[in-house]
Amino acid sequence: MAVLGVVAEVYPQLFLTISQTWVPPMDGNICIHVIGGGGGAAGTGYWAGGAGGYSKKNSLAVTTGGSFVVVVGARGPSGNGSASGGDGGASTVTGTGLSTLTANGGAGGNYNGSAHGGGGTAGGGDVNNRGGAGNTEGGGAVGVYGTGAVSINRFGSQTDAGSSDAGLANSAYGVITGGLTGTENYSYDADNNTANATQNAGDLCGGARARFYPGGCAGGSATVGGGGGGTQSTNAPPAQGGQGGAGLVLIQYLPW
Repeated sequence: MAVLGVVAEVYPQLFLTISQTWVPPMDGNICIHVIGGGGGAAGTGYWAGGAGGYSKKNSLAVTTGGSFVVVVGARGPSGNGSASGGDGGASTVTGTGLSTLTANGGAGGNYNGSAHGGGGTAGGGDVNNRGGAGNTEGGGAVGVYGTGAVSINRFGSQTDAGSSDAGLANSAYGVITGGLTGTENYSYDADNNTANATQNAGDLCGGARARFYPGGCAGGSATVGGGGGGTQSTNAPPAQGGQGGAGLVLIQYLPW
């Protein structure tokens, strides 16, 4: 599915969220951003997921006679209880006049190996950055200007792209932007079976952790590209890790 962005009429940008063959709707120069799916977090144990890789083609001349095969990586599923999180899928773009752009998915948090998920690698573009790894506190973030951030606090990882509540909607003319990190679900009160709701991470960011005594809880999921947030609780029902973010291909027409 192609979703038009806000810089539409003359220089459209298209958010491709499912795999497809894409035919340029008009002649011109385009910028292509490719983001792999983020890894999901394991169940109980804080083993968070890694972010997908990021590949960018700065400029490519296209015509309506060309075509491109676009594969959009799936989000990594979350683990429940003692299950590990799943790996994110790779996103790729290949076609007329273009070497294959690849953004590999981030790895899921490994419950049995007691390990956080690593970030996905990337290749084929003018820019190729590895996603941030998961950490005890939260999922890794997509890196647009360098290797993605590793979470250093309970709110998950912040992408290095310019960030706001609007997230990807602020992207335009060769620049991709991200959202804001989520908030944790956290309670130590043994007499209180409620806690603050975990808010999912914004675009390109890693999910936040969840920690809840007693009872089950769910880590924060990522939206686009980031790793899922880890989780832990002391009693049944078992804890659920956060899902990794879905992959994405963003194609932007350029005014130059």
